[in-house]
Amino acid sequence: MNRNFNATDRRIGFDGMILIMALALLAILFIPSVCRAEDSNLTVYGTSIATVVPDYAMIVTGYAADNPDVRVAQDETAQNMGAILSAIKALGIEDKDVVTTNLSVETIYNYREELPKISGYRVTNNVTIIVRDITQIADVVNAVFEAGANQSYGLTFRSSKEGEVYRQALADAIRIAKEKAEIMVGAAGRTLGDIVDISEIQNSYVSTPMYANSRVMMDQAAEAKGLGDTIMSGMLEISANVELHFEIGELKD
Repeated sequence: MNRNFNATDRRIGFDGMILIMALALLAILFIPSVCRAEDSNLTVYGTSIATVVPDYAMIVTGYAADNPDVRVAQDETAQNMGAILSAIKALGIEDKDVVTTNLSVETIYNYREELPKISGYRVTNNVTIIVRDITQIADVVNAVFEAGANQSYGLTFRSSKEGEVYRQALADAIRIAKEKAEIMVGAAGRTLGDIVDISEIQNSYVSTPMYANSRVMMDQAAEAKGLGDTIMSGMLEISANVELHFEIGELKD
C-alpha cells in the first residue's frame, strides 16, 4: 500500500514540475512581447525660432543718492527723479507708460571698523519706461541721462506681435517634430502611428537687452556723445518647443 502511494506521489510531483516549467517558459516568451508593446512609442522634439521686428522698448533707469543724512539722500533722489520724469514727459511719454519699479532706503555700513557702524543711507528710485514709438528710444535714453539719471538696469526690445508670431512658431515646431518622426521610423523600416501625447515643453522670447555701466552712461552724456544714438534694435527672436509621442506602426512591406 505504501509503495503504490509513493509511486503516485512521485508521478504527481513530476507532472507538477513539468507544468511549472511550461508556465515559466510561457512567461519568458510572453513578457518580452508585452515590453515591446509598451515600448513601441517614439518620442521626438521640435523647435522653431521665428523673428520679428521690435516695435516698442522698455527702459529701466533712475537715481540713487548716498548721504550720512537720510533726509538729504531722499531730497537729492526726489529732485533728480523730478528732473528725469519732466524730461520724459517733455518727449510725450504718457504717465501710464512710466511705472515705479523700485523705491528703497538702504543702510550703508562701514566694515573697516572692528564692529560695523552705520555710515550713511542710500535712497534709490527706479522707473520702467515703455517707449511705444521705437524711433524715440535714442531721444529718451539721452534725455534721462542728461537729466541726471545714474542708474541703468537695461533696455529690452519687445513686439506687440509676439503672441501671433509665437503661435506660428508653435505650429512650425509641431510640423518639424512630425517630419523627424517620419524620417526616423522610415529609416527603421516601420510606419508611423498616431500621436498619443503632445506637450509644449517651454517657450521663450529671446532678445538682447542692453546693459551698461551707469558711470559710462553719465560720462558719455556729459560729453554729449549721444549714447542713445548708438542703440540698435535688431530683430527679436521668438522660440517654441514641443514634445510629441507617436505609436510605432507595423513593418513596411
